[in-house]
Amino acid sequence: MAESTRRTEIMEAVERLLTRGGINAVTMRAVAAEADVSLRLVQYYGSTKDELLEAVLDRLANKSVERWQARARQQGYESPLEVIKAFLDEALPTDRESQDFHRVGVSMEGLAITDPDMAGRAYQKHLSGLGDHLSGVLQSSGLSATAARCLAMEVMGLAHGVGTLLMAGQLSETDAQTLNRNYLERLGPQLPP
Repeated sequence: MAESTRRTEIMEAVERLLTRGGINAVTMRAVAAEADVSLRLVQYYGSTKDELLEAVLDRLANKSVERWQARARQQGYESPLEVIKAFLDEALPTDRESQDFHRVGVSMEGLAITDPDMAGRAYQKHLSGLGDHLSGVLQSSGLSATAARCLAMEVMGLAHGVGTLLMAGQLSETDAQTLNRNYLERLGPQLPP
């Protein structure tokens, strides 16, 4: 089997473990069992749990940004408000993939707060990269660098909070969408067209 295929199988095994049981479910032996490979092979692709988590988070972060960008392109979104709408829509955990990503993100967030080692730093890197990307898109549409960065952080905070409330059963999907729509309506007049 090709090396890239083996690596993908191992990364997918880590994702499944994270999704089902959070950070504590990921051990080198559990990954080997989940991927149906030897422990030695898992260690070849990540000598520690932190290295595996960092690689998986990078992979998930890239997939998330790609989904957001594809949504924006598909809808033809160009204005800052449309870009933010696409981001909020994509961040709302309403399908299996986005729910799994949100669940993993919350697990990684806890790790970044309580134990900012390699995996915690990977999550911080993901948040910084996401903020940089979103603020860059907003800045290219006419906002100052400072205003774009502040707005990016605000939007990320809202998206994370609403997603968590939805996943925790405190908001219905309709309520979450209404909350996002109301936010966009209030924000619209403050942004360039």
